[in-house]
Amino acid sequence: MSASVKKGSVKKLVQAFSDGLAEEEDAERWDSDTERVVETIYGGLLSCVDDELYVQEFLPFGSIYKLAGERAVRLRKRNVPIEKVMEEHILLRDVFWELRRSRIEKVHDFTVERRICQCFNSILQATVQAYRTRETTMDVLDPLRDQATGVFNSMYFMTRVEEEIKRSERYMRDVSVALFEIRSDFMEDSPEQTELIRAVARVLRRNSRGSDILARVEREKFGMLLPETRASDAVLAAERLKSQVTEYLAGIGGKYKDVSVGMGLASYPEHGEDRDVLMQEATESIMREVAEGE
Repeated sequence: MSASVKKGSVKKLVQAFSDGLAEEEDAERWDSDTERVVETIYGGLLSCVDDELYVQEFLPFGSIYKLAGERAVRLRKRNVPIEKVMEEHILLRDVFWELRRSRIEKVHDFTVERRICQCFNSILQATVQAYRTRETTMDVLDPLRDQATGVFNSMYFMTRVEEEIKRSERYMRDVSVALFEIRSDFMEDSPEQTELIRAVARVLRRNSRGSDILARVEREKFGMLLPETRASDAVLAAERLKSQVTEYLAGIGGKYKDVSVGMGLASYPEHGEDRDVLMQEATESIMREVAEGE
C-alpha cells in the first residue's frame, strides 16, 4: 500500500468513525484528542495489513496499546461509562472491516485477518484494563522501558551489562555487547524520527534471542546484550541483525532510503573486564567502522 493510498484510507476511516458517533448521538465525544487517537489506530491497522512486524505496536509494550490505554484513562476520569467505550470500540472495528470488505480480493487472506483481530483484541484489552486497574499498562517492567519503543531503557541495560559481566567472570563464560547506531537526517523527536526508531526496535526485538537484552541506550542508538556469546559469534549475530534492519527499512518506503546503520561490538573478556570499558570499546568500534567507510 503506497503512502498516498494509506493516507487517503486513514482519512476515510476517521471520517466514517466521526459520522458513526454522530449517528449514535455521541458527537459531543468527538474532539481533537479523539481524532488523533483514532487516526493513529487506523494508521497502525493499515500498516499491519502489509507489515507483520507492525503488530508489535499493538502488544502491551507497544505505542498503540499504550495510546488506547491512555485514552481509556481519560474517558474514565470524565465518568464516561465503560458501556459507551465498548460501543466506541465496536464502531472502530466495524468501520475498519467495512472498508476492508469493500476493497478485499476474492480470496481472503486469513493470516492478515487474524493479525488484525489480534490488534483489535489488544485495543480492547488496554481499554478494559484502564477501567479495571486504572493503569494504562499492566507490564511490571514498564518503568524500565523506553517510552517510544517499548524496549528496555539505558538504565536497565547498563545494570544488566554489569550483572552479566560479573556472572561471566564467576563462571568463566563470554558475554558480548552490540551497539546499533541509526543515522538519519530527520529532526530530533520529529514524527519521522520516532517512527524510524520504532521500526528499528521492531526488527531487533523480533530477531533477537530470548536471552538477549535489547535497549534504547541513546536517542538513535540501540544496545543488545548477548549473554554467553563470544566475540566471533557476536560478530555474526550483529551483522545479521544489521542486515535485517537495513532490508526492513528499505522495504518501508523512500523516506528511509538515506538511513544508515552503524554497528559496534565488544566482548568480555577479550576487550575488557569492566562495563564502561566494554561500552566505550563498542562505541569506538562504530567510529572505526565509519572511518573505514569514508
